Amino acid sequence: MGTHHKYSVPVDDDDDDDEELLLSSSNGLEDNTRPRQPVSSSEGRRISRRWERTIFQGTMVANIIILLVNLWLFIELMKRSSKLSIWDSTIYSPAQEAVAFESRPVDGLAEHSIYAGYPTPESDAAWNALMEGINLKIFPEEMTKLSQTSLEMRDGTGYLAVLGVYHELHCVKRLRKWFYRDYYYPNSTALEYNERMTHAEHCLEFIRQAAMCHGDITVTPFKWLHDAAGKVTEPTTQEGALHRCVRWDKLSSWAKSRRVDLFDPKLLKPEDH
Repeated sequence: MGTHHKYSVPVDDDDDDDEELLLSSSNGLEDNTRPRQPVSSSEGRRISRRWERTIFQGTMVANIIILLVNLWLFIELMKRSSKLSIWDSTIYSPAQEAVAFESRPVDGLAEHSIYAGYPTPESDAAWNALMEGINLKIFPEEMTKLSQTSLEMRDGTGYLAVLGVYHELHCVKRLRKWFYRDYYYPNSTALEYNERMTHAEHCLEFIRQAAMCHGDITVTPFKWLHDAAGKVTEPTTQEGALHRCVRWDKLSSWAKSRRVDLFDPKLLKPEDH
């Protein structure tokens, strides 16, 4: 908080002693027959300055109180906004406690990304590590808050679920595999081809809806694109605009702390339980 300046009010150097009523010289009693002396100009100035000083001090105190209240409200608002997740307060998610924001450039450049390019064992390992938190446990009290149902764990400790961001990443991974289907599915039957095609179409539609749901309003500027000879060909978007991003390390750590093995045959209660 800034330094508060203590205002001092100038002292009236012209203050005189109060005038007294004259006493009768004959009997020592107050002479009530003598008219009161009118208030002197110095007395009037003194009263006026006292009122001005009182009003000034009161105004200063009120302004300081208002300033402190506004400062407190601003700090509380900033604290609240820093804790808000992308879901805000209208949709509950137990992952809200793991959401923090940062400004981060998003460039979409694939040349040096481990997640893009022709598949390699290294890129597959990177994708597998990225997806480690996809299947996780939601505790019973959290599922109650969600007002939803899901498959229950056999041990009764929770329910199987997935965060939306992992569903989106799963779809990107699926589309990547479909893009390089000659590498991943070299000997697909017609049935397998159709099944994977249907899954890819689902993922395209899911990502489209997710993008429109999030409604990222980051402004991306344009630049001119040049060919090899340096001739302008067309406008294209610039890369690296700053986006308001969730801190992935914090969110993924939360998800991985709850991850479960979906392929464990003893994980879930059977349907006929």
